[in-house]
Amino acid sequence: MKIAKQFLHPTLTIILSCIMFCSCRNHDSRLEYALQASENNRDELEKVLTHYSRDPKDSLKRQAALFLIKNMPEHFSYNGQYLQNFKQAVDTSVQDYLLKKVILMQPARYTRSRQQLQIEADIKHVKADYLIHNIEKAFQQWTTRPWLEGLSFNDFLEYLLPYRIGNETLDYWRDSLAPEQEKRIQEAIQYFDDRKYSVYNISQQISDHAQAYQTNVSSVVDIPFNTSECVFISRLQLLVYRMAGIPAATDHVPCWADMNGFHEWTVVIDPKKQDILHGQLEAKNAPKVFRRTYAVNKIPIPRDNEYVPPFFRDPFNRDVTSKYQATSNITVKTDIPRGSFPVYHAYLAIFNDSRLRIVDWSEIRHGEATFRNLGRGIIYFPVYFEEDNQKNFSYPFILHANGTTTSLRPDKTHLQTVKLTRKYPLHSNKVYHGNALVGANFRCTNDPTFKTSRLVHHVDKNPNMYPVIVLVDTTFECRYWLFDHTKMAELSEWVFKDNRGNIIRGKGIDPIGESARTENIFDGNALSYGRLSRQFIVDFGHPASISEMHYLPRNDANGIYPGNEYELFYFDRDGWQSLGCKIATGYEIQFDSVPAHAVYWLQDHTTGKEERIFTIQDGKQRFW
Repeated sequence: MKIAKQFLHPTLTIILSCIMFCSCRNHDSRLEYALQASENNRDELEKVLTHYSRDPKDSLKRQAALFLIKNMPEHFSYNGQYLQNFKQAVDTSVQDYLLKKVILMQPARYTRSRQQLQIEADIKHVKADYLIHNIEKAFQQWTTRPWLEGLSFNDFLEYLLPYRIGNETLDYWRDSLAPEQEKRIQEAIQYFDDRKYSVYNISQQISDHAQAYQTNVSSVVDIPFNTSECVFISRLQLLVYRMAGIPAATDHVPCWADMNGFHEWTVVIDPKKQDILHGQLEAKNAPKVFRRTYAVNKIPIPRDNEYVPPFFRDPFNRDVTSKYQATSNITVKTDIPRGSFPVYHAYLAIFNDSRLRIVDWSEIRHGEATFRNLGRGIIYFPVYFEEDNQKNFSYPFILHANGTTTSLRPDKTHLQTVKLTRKYPLHSNKVYHGNALVGANFRCTNDPTFKTSRLVHHVDKNPNMYPVIVLVDTTFECRYWLFDHTKMAELSEWVFKDNRGNIIRGKGIDPIGESARTENIFDGNALSYGRLSRQFIVDFGHPASISEMHYLPRNDANGIYPGNEYELFYFDRDGWQSLGCKIATGYEIQFDSVPAHAVYWLQDHTTGKEERIFTIQDGKQRFW
């Protein structure tokens, strides 16, 4: 191997010196396992090792080849007729190489299409020429990109060397960097000292350029994709980074602990700044953060046909939670009788999308399971499996922000009455709907010109997602009611009741002509909304006596609404226990005889999907 002196990094020199004086002939069981698994492809893999064994200067490349081969058995590509048909359809509408490559990874993300794909194991199909080409290209980057002079060999192996990023069809992607991108890189190397010696700074230039790929492309096939979605972006960026010689990986939260969904993003590996991690978790609670690696990581080894959840059958997820946030190690004891069932592994689950989803695992020793590097401020549910049936290992617990824990064991000797107002927390990103209403006035009159009118209510604070009930003097009868504001605002509901509590309806009038969908504010549906442009009038046709006026800002429908059916659950040793169903008559709902010190879940059987678990603190809901 010839290495230009001007790019022979100090780190690389030390590694080369060490390897040249150390024997590499020790028996390696993982290498032998890989070679045996390769079957008829063994000659190709041994050809790579032989290629890099001839010249002592290639010792480091041989170590790179060993890294790839020893970790290769679990890697594979998807292929088959379905994917070929999908590719033909994509080829008709997408020309850009990188964009097409990421789109072709989409079928593997969905069960229906994934079931129609065939697996091709790398260990049985990857040829010597392909591996050698990939290794040469990666080393060329490492020895010529000045920002990599401080990159360790281990980080090079994991974050720059790998020939794949997922289960994509293999090709010579390292040769596909657009000429314009390579030109910009060379300009940075030649002219910009702040970029050519900084992984982070050069990644910013490449990342900005990669945004050009995030265009709205309509697929002509039946697989959805969105170029602004996190998984799509992270894959695209990772490919661009590694093509450019920037060490990078994708990190992901498989499921949030305080809301539905997941998240994935790209992280660059900068020897000076460590990992560039800021800004990804924001205000959300992550029980675990994992990094996708090429090297295999420890996973539960099943015994006696033990069931292992799918996520933890994948050996390429490395726990990096502690890089992002404060974490704790927690030991959980079980009360499962010994010998009742051969249980070797316990798991932790969190509540996400109305399910308990597995996020961590531990071996069981002497009836205890120790879970490490857990995100804080989260309720965890310890579980295990009998065959594929999920069972409770112990009671759920809160891991508080300060690292202490509280067991959530329901106290059935202390029953309480609870009044509930929501089934899902009010997140800060929704406050702007209520903020837009601040300053609005509600007036009534019998004068159609509103030259004289009575002020009934002034919005002086953000009602957020909660309904506002205004009591009205029933002795004053008015035909017209006016919503009067200086700006546009949105309402989900505007309700009037007579002195018997009956809803009365009038005709909506838009005097300015700029309002939209105003019929929605009278339809009784909290999810629909109308846009009111400064003024909007309700005409009852005659003077009417109003006892109550209700208004509801544009809404997520996660509150309590009259006519909806709700069911309250608490979590006991055997799982969720129902406390019965009730039809709401107002904007809050009451349940009696509720065991104290438990975790609860309120379901709306009428509408909506968003629901979160909560505890009761000082008589109020505390969502988790």
